[in-house]
Amino acid sequence: MRSKNILFALLMIILALMLVSTVNALDNDTVLDDNKPHAISDYPDLVFEQSYDPKVVYKDNVFEVLLSVRNTGQNTYHNVSIFYPLPDGLELMIWPSEYENSVWLIDTLYPGELNTLTLVCIPKIANTTYDFPAIVDGETVADMEIYCEEAPEPEPEPVPPFDPDSHGGGAVDIVKSAATNGISLHDAGNPIFLLLFMIIFIPYIRLKY
Repeated sequence: MRSKNILFALLMIILALMLVSTVNALDNDTVLDDNKPHAISDYPDLVFEQSYDPKVVYKDNVFEVLLSVRNTGQNTYHNVSIFYPLPDGLELMIWPSEYENSVWLIDTLYPGELNTLTLVCIPKIANTTYDFPAIVDGETVADMEIYCEEAPEPEPEPVPPFDPDSHGGGAVDIVKSAATNGISLHDAGNPIFLLLFMIIFIPYIRLKY
């Protein structure tokens, strides 16, 4: 009887060791699957799209570059790594923390979820085309070209139209100003006023009219 108990105990220990080893092997496989690089074939349900704003890009003017990824399937994806290098001649001003060293890393993308990367840039080279490829495991999944134009010259200040009826503060305005300052028609008979009129007003009228 005692020997049967010993054999039963040994059998239970062997079964327990086999169960533990099997669970550890499954856990290790899961960890390796999460850490190994993914190929584009691992993401059959992801749709990539690109856009930019504004639609006309000028040199030294700020614009936005947008890369979107949508999960159209029923699977949840982890550690989606997208290589998104910026072309030469472009200055990156604002970017999110998940974009580093030209790589956009998405931790988790659930079914139906849309995730968008937004980069704020300034182009430094005019009359050139900037290329924006999105690459997963060496394969280009989306591509976009943006043409940069030379910044337009600022428009000149508008010139007021010429009014033939306006003489730019001519003799009529001067006479009105004189009346406003207290010189009445009675003063016109004053010799001093007549002298000033001959010296100032008459030459001015001859020049203007």
